[in-house]
Amino acid sequence: MAGLFSFFASCKGQDKKQQQVLATERFKVGQVWKYANRDGEDSSTLTILKIEKYDKGDTIIHIRVDGVKIYSPQAATGYSNFIGHLPFSEKAISKSVTKLVGQNYNLPDFSEGYNQWKEAWDSGKGGYWTVDLKEAIEGVDKAMQPKK
Repeated sequence: MAGLFSFFASCKGQDKKQQQVLATERFKVGQVWKYANRDGEDSSTLTILKIEKYDKGDTIIHIRVDGVKIYSPQAATGYSNFIGHLPFSEKAISKSVTKLVGQNYNLPDFSEGYNQWKEAWDSGKGGYWTVDLKEAIEGVDKAMQPKK
């Protein structure tokens, strides 16, 4: 997990004060999207969990990703098939998504991941992804791999 947080150092920083929780013209909480995925993860989707706008005008879209294969030493198989929480710029999500495929009205609990991120965000140590989702997933997977 420490590797994941160090990888976030390359993410964009922020202003501390939150202005509002919202929907954008294109994105709404609960939407399920297909995106330009990694090879072998064609059934993967992202779900929008939360949308926040901050003082500098940055809109952060919090997502869950399902249908991936991410190294996870805590999982019995050594891999997880989902990422429970990732914060992204709206622009990065716009570049990543390919097709709206559904609406989830019963969102999974993402409070643990969000609260860890929010604590780091409020202390000035957290950021959000500004690259496309495929690249971010690859980065998360590499960050979780054991160091050789």
